[in-house]
Order: sequence, then structure tokens, then C-alpha cells
Amino acid sequence: MTQKDMSLSLRVSVVTVQCWERGTKIPSAPAIVALANLFDVSADYLLGIESGNIPVVSEEEQALLDDFRILDNHGKEAVSLLCSLEKSRVLEAAKQSVVPTRFIPLYSTPSAAGISAPLDDDDFEMIPVSETTPHGADFAVHIQGESMLPYIHDGDVVYVSRHSELKVGDVGIFSVDGAMYCKQYYIDEDKNLTLVSANPAFQHTNVFVSADSGSSVRCYGKVLLNRKIELPTYLA
Repeated sequence: MTQKDMSLSLRVSVVTVQCWERGTKIPSAPAIVALANLFDVSADYLLGIESGNIPVVSEEEQALLDDFRILDNHGKEAVSLLCSLEKSRVLEAAKQSVVPTRFIPLYSTPSAAGISAPLDDDDFEMIPVSETTPHGADFAVHIQGESMLPYIHDGDVVYVSRHSELKVGDVGIFSVDGAMYCKQYYIDEDKNLTLVSANPAFQHTNVFVSADSGSSVRCYGKVLLNRKIELPTYLA
């Protein structure tokens, strides 16, 4: 199996697989489960806790097995038929109750309340969407820096919607001439853009792009926060 084959099977990037192999990155708990399923071994085996995927038989199961061995052919056929019917019922019920898991990319390279690499490379892993994931999230990204305190902290993972409308005062992920920023969005009546730091101590990191600058500006999406950020007075 190639690194690409494994990355496709596990829904992670090739870079992540390479990091696992080099020992520079440890698989997450969901990734360990996925690896165990892929290679048909137990998670304990992958973690070096046991020597193989050895099934454990409970006392109740052993008692049923002992009783089954005592039965004649007619009894064994009756029990086998009953087990087959019950297995079909349980599997069908499970099939109807399972909700398909949606996965979104989590980019490994920190995006910025500072500067970072664009979100267009392969340095990401697929993470499952859970009940705690904000509705409408299309991807997630690591944040580096303190310019968005107290709303976003250094090392936080934020969720981003590519399709939500970005209004003045909203926080977004932006690229300006290839540099990545996590900032508040502000545009004046002359179409001049200012990317604003929420932390008053980091106002010097604001990014101003005039309408006629010729700079390459791209918005990757709106950061989904649990509370609204007010713009500084001089921009409001």
C-alpha cells in the first residue's frame, strides 16, 4: 500500500502519513481506530499493548457455546436459524439508526492571527463533524498568535464556513498577496479594506489594502464564533 493509498483510505493527507512514518506526528485517537480497521487489527495491537487481535470470550458466551455443542443436529439447526434471523434484525436496525459521519479538513499549518502559508496545499487531515462542531463549518484551521484575543487564543482551532455572507465586523480567514490572516473584516465607502485585530495591543498588525493597491486579496470564509466581536470605535 502506497502512502497515497493509505491517505485516501483514512481520509488524511499524504503529508500526515509521512509524518506518522517519520515519527514526527502521532496519529489522533480517531486515526488509530481507522488504522486498526484498515489493517484488521486491534488498537491495542497498534499501540503495542498486545501481540495480535485475539477475541475475548465472556463466561456467558462460553456457556452458550458449551450448550450448543451438546445439542443434536436438529437442535443445532434450530439455534443456527434463530441466530441468523436475530442477526438480520439487529443489522437492519443498526443500518437504519446510523447517521453518516461527515468529515472536514483540518489544516495543520497554523493560520494567522499573524502570517502563514495559504490553505491550498495538502497539509491537512480529515476530522469528523460532531455535535460540538458549529453548523455550516466547511473546514478548520489552527490559529497562531494573540492578535484576536480574547475571542480566539493562540493554538485554538477555529471552524470556517466558505459560503456564509461576510459582513463588516465579522472575522474571516484572508490571504493578502499570499500571506494568511485571521482578522475582522472592514471595508469603507471607497472600497479600501482593513483587516482588524481584535486585541487592542495588536492594532499595529492591522492590514490595510487600498482599493487601487493592486494587491491580491482572497477571503477563504467566515470564522464561526459563539459571540459577536464589536469593531473598534474608529472603524465603527
